Amino acid sequence: MGEKKTSARVPEGGPRRVLDAPARQRRLHRQLEALENDNFGDDPQAGLPRPGKRLPNFSDSTETGKKKKKTRGDHFKLRFRKNFQALLEEQNLSAAEGPNYVSAGAAPSRLPQRHFCAVCGFPSGYTCVTCGARYCCTRCLGTHQDTRCLKWTV
Repeated sequence: MGEKKTSARVPEGGPRRVLDAPARQRRLHRQLEALENDNFGDDPQAGLPRPGKRLPNFSDSTETGKKKKKTRGDHFKLRFRKNFQALLEEQNLSAAEGPNYVSAGAAPSRLPQRHFCAVCGFPSGYTCVTCGARYCCTRCLGTHQDTRCLKWTV
């Protein structure tokens, strides 16, 4: 009838590599560290106009005759922004009395852990044998194997 379609991206070179539990934890830790490093920089959308501000039409002239007084507060808010870690250190919550962001905690759940698909985010019932990522259906498994499986391991 017809031949089965295969992916042209990654040729099957040899036996599939299966990761044990410690290797999966190291891989997960490396992925989280990479995400933290990516998220640390300045906001790339900081220069874009905010949705609440009124944008000038093309017919509007830039000079309306009346000068607006600039507010200094916005300047300092933008210039001296602090990330979340700096704000936590500034509050010195470790020495504070009572529950706070650093010391708050909850008891472990009595219910089993919920698992979600690494591709689409729906609840998943299956695990990739090679890397341990979760998937929900064969379509997501195919996407995972073509583009994501063992991408971060070297």
